This record gives sequence, C-alpha cells and structure tokens, in this order.
Amino acid sequence: MSLAVVSGARPAKNHREVNWLNWFRRFDLQGAQPDRLGHLHWFGANLVAALLYFLLGLAVGKYFSAYGLFPAPIWLPASVAVVAAMLGGWRLAPGLFLGSMLINYGYFGSTLPVASLISLTNTLGPILAVALVRRLEPAEGIFSRFSGVVIFILGAVVLHPAITATGGTIALNLDGLHDFTALTGTWVSWWLCDSGGTLSFAPCLLLWLRGERGPEELKRPLTSTDRTVWVAVACVVIGLFALPPAPLALFATLPFLLVVPLSWIALKTSLRAAYTLVSLASVIAMAGTAAGVGPFHAPAATNPLQMAGELIVLLTMTTLTIVALFRERRAAEEASRSKSMLLATASHDLRTPLNAIIGFADLIRGDRDSRDQTREYASYIHSSGSLLLGLINEILDHAKIESGKREISPAWVDARMVAEACIGIVAGRAAEKRQVIGVAAESVVRLYADELALRQIILNLLSNAIKFADVEGRIEVRLGAGSDGGVYLEVADDGIGMDEEELIRALRPFEQGVGGRRHGESGTGLGLAIVYRLAEMHGAGFSISSAQNRGTVVRISFPAGQSA
Repeated sequence: MSLAVVSGARPAKNHREVNWLNWFRRFDLQGAQPDRLGHLHWFGANLVAALLYFLLGLAVGKYFSAYGLFPAPIWLPASVAVVAAMLGGWRLAPGLFLGSMLINYGYFGSTLPVASLISLTNTLGPILAVALVRRLEPAEGIFSRFSGVVIFILGAVVLHPAITATGGTIALNLDGLHDFTALTGTWVSWWLCDSGGTLSFAPCLLLWLRGERGPEELKRPLTSTDRTVWVAVACVVIGLFALPPAPLALFATLPFLLVVPLSWIALKTSLRAAYTLVSLASVIAMAGTAAGVGPFHAPAATNPLQMAGELIVLLTMTTLTIVALFRERRAAEEASRSKSMLLATASHDLRTPLNAIIGFADLIRGDRDSRDQTREYASYIHSSGSLLLGLINEILDHAKIESGKREISPAWVDARMVAEACIGIVAGRAAEKRQVIGVAAESVVRLYADELALRQIILNLLSNAIKFADVEGRIEVRLGAGSDGGVYLEVADDGIGMDEEELIRALRPFEQGVGGRRHGESGTGLGLAIVYRLAEMHGAGFSISSAQNRGTVVRISFPAGQSA
C-alpha cells in the first residue's frame, strides 16, 4: 500500500444511516470495514435481537394463551425479525434463530426437530423478504413513495409471513400430513399472525431505530396542539378497549373513526408520531378484544377478532399510504419549484461570468498597457469562462442522464492512474488553498468501468472536497478491495462537513448545503446527483458519511464482477 495522505474522516455509511442515534450504529452491520471490536459488536447485536424476539414472544404468548388463543392473533416478534433483517441482514440471522428456538423449544415445548424447522424459516423468511425489499425500494426511501409502501407490504407483510407459515405448517406435520383443509387452516392462521404482527409494529420500530428515514418534509417540532391531539387519541383508544362491551351495535364502528385524527397527525407532524399511535391502537385493540372487552363485543358483532384485524389493516395502510402519496405530491411540487428556481437564478449565475468575459475582452481589445496587465485580464477571462463552462456542462450532463441518453462503455481501466490524472487536473485549485491531495491505493487497481464516467465521478467529488475542505486541509482518494470482492472508491476531506438536514439538501438536484452558501461557493448543486446516477449506471453502490466540522467521505462501491 502506498499512502500519500492520511485523513481523519470516518468510513462511509449508507446515506440512510448518516445520523443513527441507536446502539446498532456501533456494530457497523452495513459497513464494509469492521473495526477491532467487530466480533464483539456482532455478538452483542445478535444477543439483543434474540432477547427482544424471545421476551416479546413470551409476553404475547402468555397473554393470549390466558384467553385460550393459540396461535396469538398478532405475533409481534415477527416485527422484530423484519427490523433486525433491515438493520443487519444475514449478520443477525444467528440472533433471530436463537430467539425463535428459545420461544418455540423453551416455552412452547415443541420437539427439537419441529422447533429447529420453525426457527429456520422464522430466520430465512424476513431476511429473504427484506433482501427483495432493499433491492426494489425507491432511492428516496420505503415510506416516501407509494411504490416503496407497496414493495414493503408485498415483501415484509406478504412474502415473509408466507415463508414462515409454510415452514411452520410443514414442521407441525412432520409426523405425517393431515388433510388438505387442516393444512390450509394452519397455514392461513400462521400467515395472519405474522402478517398482523409485522404490519402493526415493524414500521414503528424501524422509524424509531432510524433504520429507515421517514419523509423529512413532514417533520417539524411538535406543538402543544400536536401533543394534545396525540395524547387525546391515545386516551380514546385505551378507553374504547378497556370498557366492558357496549350495549349498542353502533359502538362497534367508533374505532374505525380513528383514521381521521391519525391522518391529521401523519400530515401535520410526522410518520413516526402517527405510526407510534397506530401501533399502540393495534396492540390495545387486539389485546382488549381478546380479553372480551371493547366495542367489538357489542351486540350483533359476529367475529370480534376479525373486526380488530380489519381495524389494524385500515389504520396501518391508511397512514402509510396517505403519507407516501402526500410526499410524492410534495416532491413533484418541489421539482417544479426547482426548475423555476434554476431558470430564475441561471440568468444571474451565467450572466455574471459572461459580463466579465465581455468586459475584459473589450479592455484587452483597446488596451495599450503592459503585457503583465494583459495577462491579468486574460486570467480573468479564463477563470470566468471556465466557471461558465462548468455550469453549462453540469446542467447538460444532468439533463442527458435524466433523459436516459447518457450511455456508458465499460472497459478495463487502471483506477489509480485515472485518479492521479484527475488530481493533476484539480491540483492548481487545491494549491490556491494550500491543500494536499493524495491517493491511498495499490500500485494498480483494475476496474471494469467507463473511463470518462469514472473521471467525471472523481473530478466532481474532488471539486466538492476542494470547495469545502479547510485551507491547508487534506483530501484523499482511496481505492481498495471491498468485503464482497469488489472495489471501493472513496474521496475524503477534513472540511466543514454537513449535518443530516444539509446532507439531504445536498443530495437533491440544484440545491447546495448551507455550508456551501455560507462559504460563497458557486455551482449548480448537481455534482453529487451526477455522481450518484453515474454510479447507479455502473451497478455500484453510493454512500456518504458526513458530520459538521469532521469532514465528509463519499464512497462508491463497485461490485465484484467489475474488478480484477
């Protein structure tokens, strides 16, 4: 390894994990560079997953068994399994298997073969389903697009329970298959238990653990009115399902009116606040109904538990759908505003350097002074023209990528040589701020990529780093082997960095973080957007890690088939 500059910036994470505040952040479950405590963190994460699965299963099993209900109407440990799969993937498989074994073999008393098969599918089901969800999810996040909600429902709420129900049904019939009707009934009951448990609690847990970012436009500080409405709705839910059966059948419809205040909370505050209330209502409704109290036991109510299940589906689906659709509308409105802002500001951004070019060109044309002053004017012309060319090129590149007209022609290239060539191009700009740029890589790093696109990726990232790195700061281009056998490319700086809000803004086309405007740096705000799309065209992963005053690291992870 040759190392020109060592930067103090941290390894990159996926942008959804930029500001995790939970304990799982320490485990580096999604990262490709485990630290010295990687094995200890892995063990701790699996132990937490196992304990949560077991304790929640124990509580649910004991409660509903007391009322003669087995299996439980909603199996909440299924939500723990889905969230664990989203946070750690296959790395948390041992914890999920152990937790399922503890509850099935230790508490329910299943035989070892039956408990093992049930635990195996309880582990594989969420991991396989979540892998599909992660592969198909929109770039904006699962809960920010209606398509993301549909993908989550199909994967986590339909496919995952289908796998666990199939394994459970086979396990319970290892001694010989019963008749088809009995098998079907077992499968449907199992599927409903896991599906209801996932739908009622998994999104809430996922949002609280920051495993999936909620739509940021819907987040704002809670007001007294927000808190009052939230607490009032929670009290109504508890009151409805804690009272004895109502004397009138009309009371059975009251819980379904909860969709109105929940929609208000979802649109006025945040998805997390709304779904927390949804989870509370779902659990209380099912628990109260199972205990024989609440409005669903009113006269003429044919199947109270079925009505409780319908309430859960209504509240969860309405909350997720209304937020996703509202977010899509907001995104469309913002895109329209962004285009208007571009047109409004482009005249200023383009006219200023053009005026300089024309003005100094006129001065040169009529100038009879010394050659030094002429060279100075020429320098102004060159810098203004370069700025104008860069602005126009970024806009054209973005437009070509968005229209699908940008094509790549991959070939085997030496990524280190390309990186050094790019550093040579920007070295003059870095020298003006007395910055040091280096490459940390093997002597030859072969990569199957479009060389022009690779140069554009590195140049865009270096340009951003030079803008925001400190005077006399350090910038480093890193090339190395990833944990999956591929190659990663990182550009790290020790500059001003960004917080989560600034990072979200910087990733949007035509927007810059507050730091860029604060430092008077000009640009279209398209650099990171172009890098992301070019990486996507190569099938590479894009991730970014940044914190205020601690620098920024942008990482492009090329898959194994594109390295040698």
